[in-house]
Formats: sequence, structure tokens, C-alpha cells
Amino acid sequence: MASFGSFPSADVEKELNPGFDKNFQVDPVSSDVATSKEIKQERDEAEKKEQEKMDALQSFKTAIIVSGMVVAVSVLYARNRRRPLQWLVSADQIGVLTALKPYLQSEWRPIISGWLCSAISVYSLSRIVPLAGRLSSVMATENLMSLRNEGLILGVLVLTRIVANYLQQALLWEAALNCVYKVRVFVFNRVLQRDLGFFEGEKGILPGDVAYRITAEAEDIADTVYSLLNTIVPSTLQLSAMATQMLVISPVLSLISALVIPSMALIIGCLGEKLRTISNKAQLSTAALSAYLNEVLPSILFVKANNAESSERIRFQLLASADLSACLKKKQMKVLIPQMVQMMFFGVLFMFGASSFIVSSGTFNFSAMVSFITSLVLLIDPIQGVGKAYNELKQGEPAIERLFNLTLFKSQVIEKPDAVDLASITGEVKVCGLSFAYGDSIAHVFDGLDLHINAGETIALVGPSGGGKTTLVKLLLRLYEPLSGSILIDGYDIRNIQLESLRKHVGLVSQDTVLFSGTIAENIGYRDLISGINMDRVKLAAQIANADEFIRSLPDQYETTVGPRGSNFSGGQKQRHGTFLDLFSCV
Repeated sequence: MASFGSFPSADVEKELNPGFDKNFQVDPVSSDVATSKEIKQERDEAEKKEQEKMDALQSFKTAIIVSGMVVAVSVLYARNRRRPLQWLVSADQIGVLTALKPYLQSEWRPIISGWLCSAISVYSLSRIVPLAGRLSSVMATENLMSLRNEGLILGVLVLTRIVANYLQQALLWEAALNCVYKVRVFVFNRVLQRDLGFFEGEKGILPGDVAYRITAEAEDIADTVYSLLNTIVPSTLQLSAMATQMLVISPVLSLISALVIPSMALIIGCLGEKLRTISNKAQLSTAALSAYLNEVLPSILFVKANNAESSERIRFQLLASADLSACLKKKQMKVLIPQMVQMMFFGVLFMFGASSFIVSSGTFNFSAMVSFITSLVLLIDPIQGVGKAYNELKQGEPAIERLFNLTLFKSQVIEKPDAVDLASITGEVKVCGLSFAYGDSIAHVFDGLDLHINAGETIALVGPSGGGKTTLVKLLLRLYEPLSGSILIDGYDIRNIQLESLRKHVGLVSQDTVLFSGTIAENIGYRDLISGINMDRVKLAAQIANADEFIRSLPDQYETTVGPRGSNFSGGQKQRHGTFLDLFSCV
């Protein structure tokens, strides 16, 4: 008989429980492992809930900080509502940028496309930062599967950012260069519309100066436009994204990091104003050097004939030395500003030490520290971009002003809306009480001049140098306006005739022969160069001037290249070109 409290036999247990195994024994080690896993799981869940609470608290803090920033900006704007944006940039800077506004608006497609690529790039970067923090934790666990997955995602994000960055820069450069191309075309068109007095006299501008503004200084404007386009949205997006990441991770460290930004902005602003002044002096010195070369090199025959090589060498050295000094100061100031921004990296070292201390205290994990430091490093890049853009703006402002100054004028020679178009003329010319003086000169070239030339009559004006012979021709072409009196052609006051119609009927053979680079045919038919040259008219004009036989003796005949300023022809052959052009307009 079984005693009370005894265990049932194995056979009875097997009968009651078919799955029973008599050899089964409880392993105390397995029991301990199961208990440890349960405890670890409970601890992880508790940490997760605690982290969620901390994230919610940090988000609340971030919302408060951002709201405070919005309120601060609103207060600043309200205090400056009568002068919008002038607390950010000066009125002069707004005026300079306004000049470029219509050209930038015309390039809105590549600009918007470039900014969209920038948004994609910044989004990829915002995903890379937390992923880098998680990747550091995964590497510590040596979980190869998770490491592979996280690494693959990181690679895709990096590749996306690289492609987006390339497209962003390519599109914004396209917009900047197209903008400058349109500015150049507009400025050159306005230069062609300026009165002749702009180029002549004591106050006349040097052709080399105009050429320098439209070429070299326009290139500076392209750099300025690109730098601004590449900063306004891209750097702002990256700055906002990285700042938000930092605020979410640690608002306290973020605010400490932000303390250095106002001081950097103040330093950059002061240096930028100095750079603007230095850049203006450098551009003026380079323009003077360019104007000198444009003056001397075409007159090399005169220089050599007068043994003036030594004196011209000294003049060039003086101008080149002044340009060297100005450009050196400009470059030194230009490289100083980015170095001041580099001081932000000292903030990174400080933040690294501070975050390491917080990690050691247990309130900040290693993954969060990696994400915060990464965000701070990536925050410096857009700040450097802003500094570089400000640098380029200060360097480009004088170039923009000088270029657009060529377009700011009020013409003295104005064509009336009801001006007539003369289909043909007989050639009668009357000069009635004509008075004229150049600029503000007190001495009059003419004072009450009267002259009558009948149609078909040939006359010669003879007089001393400065007597007004060439000036009378310029007035006849209406290149200047007289102080008083009038000039009539076939009874029509030339002020009532369309300028194109007037100059079409007046031929000019100047003592200073002008030949452009191109062929003989292009120079003879210069007036019809755009609409298409009529070779029959070209050959007829050459035959009347007794030059057809000479031209046909050349290897390429009418397609012979004349060279710059007609360097391939003699002085007499150049003089004959003026007759060609005059005859071409008559045949």
C-alpha cells in the first residue's frame, strides 16, 4: 500500500500523461537564462517608455524654443516694418540685388529645380545623421545582419545626396550664367544707345574700361549670383535641418552651441564691408590696366616709331604694380573671412567634451552623442556657405554697380514719336543760326553759323584744327544736339527725321578708317551684316571705287580676312574701305 504523500510511479504517470518522459529532469541553468531574458525584456521596455517620455519632453522644449525664435523675429520685423529687411541687409545692397531681379525671375525653372534637388539632398542628410548614431550602436553589438541592412540604407542615402548635390550645383550655375549673359546683352545694347559724348571729350569713358566691365566684372557677378542662389535655400534648409536635429537631441547643448553664431556674424559683417571697399579699388585698378592696354597695343606702330618702348614699359609697370597691390589686399581679405568661420570648429571640440561628460553621467547615451556631434559638424557647412555668399556679395557689389552704371543715362539725342522716314532725298542742306559747344565748355565751336549747300553741289570746308569741320559732320548725323539753330535736309529739320533714316542717307568717309575683324565682303557690306549681304552690291561698290581688280587678285578674293583693325592691309587700302562703305549705301 502506497504511503501518504508519495509520488506516483512512472507507469502511473505515463498512463495519466502520455507525453511524460521518465528521464526528464529540470535544468537549473536553463531556468536562470529564461529568467534573465524576461528581466532584460522588462528593462528594455521600461527604458523604451522612459525614452519616449524624454523625446516628448524634448519635442515640447523644441517647440517652445522655436516659438520663441518666431516671436523674436516677429518683434524685429514689427519694429522695422517701415524698413523691411533692412535690419538684415543695407539699402544699398537691396538696390544692387534689385537690379538683378528681372534676370533671376526669367531663370526660375533651373533655380526652382536646383532648390528642389537641394531639398532632396538635405532630406537625405537629415536621415543620415540619426542613422550614423544607430550604426555606432549596431557595430557595438556585432550584429552582422543589422549592420548590413543599416550600411545598405546609409549607402543609398549618401548616393542620393551626391547625385542631388551635383544636379543642384549644375542647375544653379546654369541659372547664374544665363542671368549674366542676359545682363551683358542688355548692358551692351544700352552702351550702343548712349550719346557720342559719353565716349568723347575730357569726361569720356575709355573703351577698355567698358570692355572690362562687360567681360571680367560680369564674371564676378556670375560668381555672386551663383553663391547667393546656392545659399538662400540650400544652406537655409541644411541649417534648419541640422539645428532641429540638435534641438531634439539636446536643447541645452544646442543653445550653448548657438552662442558663438552672433559673434561670428558680427565679425563677418565688419570684414565684409572692408572687402567691398577693397574690391572696388581692385576693380578700378584692373580696369585702368585694361584701358591702357586697349589704348597702347593698337598704336604699337606709333610707339615703335617714336622709340617709346621704355616709357611705355615704365607706365605699364606702374599700373601693374598698383593693380598687384589692390588685388593682393582683396585676396588677403577674401581668404580671411572663411578662416574666421573655421573658428566654429573650436565649438565642436567644446561640445564633444561637454557631451562626453553628459554621457559619462548617464543622462546622454553614446548614440545620441554621435548624432549630436555629427549634426554640429554638418551645421558648420551651411554657416560657412553663408559666410562665403556674403563674401561673394561684397566682392560682386562694386562690379554690379559699375556694370549697371553704364545703363543709367538720359539721352540728349531723342527721336520724336512722329519722326518721318525719308524714302529718298535730293541732298539740299541748310544750316540756320547753328550754335554748339562740347559739354560744359564756355567756348563755342559754332555761334550762329549759317550755311546753304544745294543738291548735287560739292564743297570743301577748310580751316585750322579745332575749327569745327568734323563737328559739323557729327551734327549733320545728329550725333550731338546743337545749343540753338537747326539743320535742314530737303526742307526737313533733322530733328523730325527718324535717326535710322537720316543716317542711311548720309555717307561718312572718316580720316580715321575703321576696319573690323572679318572678310572684305563683310566690311564693305557692314550695314547689311545682320540682314544678309548682297554680293552683287558689294562687287558693284568695289568696281565704282576701282578696287574690284585688286580684290580679285587676292587668294580668297572677297572672302579674304582683313585682320584686326585691318592689319593685313596698307594705309591706302584701309582709306579706300571708307569709300566702299559709302558707295555700298548708294548702290
